[in-house]
Amino acid sequence: MAADHSPAWHSAKSFFVSVSSLVSARLFLALSQIMVLPIVARHLTVEEFALMAMAMSVVVFCSVLSDAGLGRSLIRTPSYDHEEWVSVFWLLVAVGIGLAAAILAIGPLWAAFFDQPELVQVLAALSVVPFFQAVSAAPNAEIERRENYTGIARIQVLTTVVSLSLAVALAILGAGIWALVAQQVSLAAVRLAGILYLSRFRPALSFKLRLVTPHLIFARDALSVSAISVIKAQVAVVAIGKFNGEASLGLFAMSARFSKLPQFGLVGPVSTVVYVRMAKAQGDPERLVRIYLAAINLMATLLLPLLAMTAVAGGAIFTVMLSEEWMEIAPIFALSISGLALEAIAVTLLACIFRATGRTDLDVRLSMESTIIYTGLVLTAAFLSDVLVVAAAISLWGFLIVPRGWYLAKKVVPIEIPDCLNVLLVPVALSLAMAGAHAVLRSSFQPGYAAEIGMAGLIWITGFAVAVSLQHKTLAKAIGVFRE
Repeated sequence: MAADHSPAWHSAKSFFVSVSSLVSARLFLALSQIMVLPIVARHLTVEEFALMAMAMSVVVFCSVLSDAGLGRSLIRTPSYDHEEWVSVFWLLVAVGIGLAAAILAIGPLWAAFFDQPELVQVLAALSVVPFFQAVSAAPNAEIERRENYTGIARIQVLTTVVSLSLAVALAILGAGIWALVAQQVSLAAVRLAGILYLSRFRPALSFKLRLVTPHLIFARDALSVSAISVIKAQVAVVAIGKFNGEASLGLFAMSARFSKLPQFGLVGPVSTVVYVRMAKAQGDPERLVRIYLAAINLMATLLLPLLAMTAVAGGAIFTVMLSEEWMEIAPIFALSISGLALEAIAVTLLACIFRATGRTDLDVRLSMESTIIYTGLVLTAAFLSDVLVVAAAISLWGFLIVPRGWYLAKKVVPIEIPDCLNVLLVPVALSLAMAGAHAVLRSSFQPGYAAEIGMAGLIWITGFAVAVSLQHKTLAKAIGVFRE
């Protein structure tokens, strides 16, 4: 690594250059998945998607643990100490090995729980994923610390092309679920290779526990939040798979691939850059609030109208895109996306405040409360009814947890709930109006699938233009916050 490892703290690329790099890469991945899914969905069964969802519920949990919260902690250090970073690196390697072994051990038990013997082999193949991610955590933190988001974006594009190409080729060749397995393994492997190539960090044969210890408190809370969040996210998979059957789980899993795109494609990369900006402003609570309100205003304006139109025209969109077999995911998506979108925008960015100010205890508390509410609602819905009621329960959870997050944030920064609601007001109102207009026009003219999709697109373009027009001063002010 170069002698001076702190320039990113002092002079960095502009916020919007950083965001555009990450968002462009994520959007490329999201759009690539959208283009690839119609091919893969026509060569795999609903049951195979369900089986992959069962396997990934274990892998995703271990993948979140692979960073152990230490990568985020390294970014917060004011100066670079090579021995410190090396010590953290070797600790993460040990964590990765342990997680791979845990997946191998859990495989037979998980297969027995769902009565799916093939899960043993699938989980064995996927066990390398968290190991690859653990090895890449410290090098990736070094790249983010330098704010080399353009480099990270290029790696994401490369991993996207390789993994999706492999998945499509294997699906066409009749590999079934192994096409999805190969996609996940290649995604982690190619990303690791790219991160190691791009990073200036080079490990040495050294380990000092005293240098790791200061990071463990931060890591403990960050790890708790991640673990709790993943448990929450997988509750629906386990509940639907156990109580509602493979067919329902397959449909839910496919719907989730689309409902996660806003978080993955836009909010996720934006939160990465927002966190770095907030970490630098951690001593200025009022600036933290300005950054948060500006970020959720921009995210809501970009996302909510688009998601509203996707939900109301879902029957046509998913039928044309995936085939008649998958049409039933439309109501699942429509019922769940409102709460998921609100939570993705408001709570993901709220977590940046907790972490930047060192109040990870509040992050843990919010995640714990969120998981308890989510688990109760989803398990009850799955046990008493069907996947549609589960989807509605998920939206209800989102509407409940966001105000709770704002209330907890008041303990750290001078945030006011009316201010939060105010920046969401125009995007939400316009989204509802657009959805209502589409429903009325569809009922009146009864267009075909292609015409309905075109109509939804025109309404979205019009609504977005109106949103920008009504909020031009607010949006300009929000953009100005990131130029400070």
